[in-house]
Amino acid sequence: MSNTGDSVIVRFVTEDDKEGWQGLWRSFQDFYSVSFPNELDEFNFKRFLDPNVKMWAAVAVDSTSGKIIGMINFLSHMTTWDFKDKVYINDLYVDESSRVKGVGRELIQFVYEEADKLDTPNVYWCTDESNHRAQLLYTKIGYKAPKSLYKRNGY
Repeated sequence: MSNTGDSVIVRFVTEDDKEGWQGLWRSFQDFYSVSFPNELDEFNFKRFLDPNVKMWAAVAVDSTSGKIIGMINFLSHMTTWDFKDKVYINDLYVDESSRVKGVGRELIQFVYEEADKLDTPNVYWCTDESNHRAQLLYTKIGYKAPKSLYKRNGY
């Protein structure tokens, strides 16, 4: 668990967090102009809670209101470039009213701490080139890798 001063607590999701996580997950989709089937919400949330799956979600909770104001989804995977796994941050979203207050930084710091506990300190993520606000944070807590992302046509 991580704590931004006394106002925000970052922790793994629990079964009781589904509605709050789901609201942010949908806002994340709106932000990136994508849409996933509702069944994917349930599928992912079950995976986050399954101790046999190396995929997790954490939430940032406003300690005053109890409202979930941020979420981060991440996973661990093997790599041919190292003996240790890597951790990939798949999704990060902070409610618009809670941005620029350190919540995104605390969510990423939570992942860093969990990756260290797993002995997988190599953490990486990507973002849209146009997401300049997020990049202002990312350059403070990481570095921009000299790689370009390519995807299979049609996917």
